[in-house]
Amino acid sequence: MAGSREIRRKIKSIKATKQITRAMELVSAAKMKRAVNHALGMRAYASTALMVLSHLADKTHPDLHPLLEVRNSTKRVLVVAYSSDRGLCGSFNALLFKKVVEHEKELKQEIPGIEIDYMAVGKRVGEFLARTGRNVVASFTGMTNRPSLQSTLPVGKIALDSYLEKRYDRVVLVYQHFLSALFQKPTAFQLLPFSTETLIEMGAELNLFKHINQNIKEEGEEYLFEPSADVILEELLPQLTQMQLFQAVLETTASEHSARMVAMRAATDNATEMMSDLTLHLNQVRQAGITREIAEISAGKIALGL
Repeated sequence: MAGSREIRRKIKSIKATKQITRAMELVSAAKMKRAVNHALGMRAYASTALMVLSHLADKTHPDLHPLLEVRNSTKRVLVVAYSSDRGLCGSFNALLFKKVVEHEKELKQEIPGIEIDYMAVGKRVGEFLARTGRNVVASFTGMTNRPSLQSTLPVGKIALDSYLEKRYDRVVLVYQHFLSALFQKPTAFQLLPFSTETLIEMGAELNLFKHINQNIKEEGEEYLFEPSADVILEELLPQLTQMQLFQAVLETTASEHSARMVAMRAATDNATEMMSDLTLHLNQVRQAGITREIAEISAGKIALGL
């Protein structure tokens, strides 16, 4: 009987856990749908803006704006890494951390002696960077709960100001790019300086420009600015750069909710399987008890000569 009570207690506990994971799965599915709509809705605008930025860098005189300046060497890099604030999303954050480490190794192999600082967007990546002894210049949380352009403005200000003041020669974004509910791709993308080569490589890898009928490599004349290049570029370049940072938040949010939905679905399925196994075991224990009682009764009857 003690064994039966223990099994029933386990079944009850697993049933409660299943109800929680099922509820979390449904909540994540609803949040995922909204986040995916936002990410996909912004993706066409963000990728077109990225193409404009790269064309401006290639076809506009670099003296017109500091963001168009071509620097001769790279000594310091700022990596903006995006993650979730909460767990229970499978390998979502672990894959992101792996990408951060891989990209750091690539940078150090490419440029020996390079200095790398990090800006953490998300509680989990901030904890990882601090735990592994990497230099974190800024940390932000809560952006993936309800992502908005306004909430990402401090990130963009730090990144842009640091680059314009030449504290860093390169700004890189590392985030999870949403591909489907079952698949997210850890991505490292060079935001600054603008590079058509980087744009083409990233676009081909992630299929970003399928909606654009224009050849990204096509040659053309320099842009004509009205009323003046200074006025337009001063407004346009920071805004378009900020859009890339906001798009990374949207992609991260959609990927996070997708990963959590899949993880909670797997947990629910595992709980169902465990309950089935424990129920079968309970029935076997009960049957064994009944058989033992019948055997004892029969033995007693024989002993009494009945």
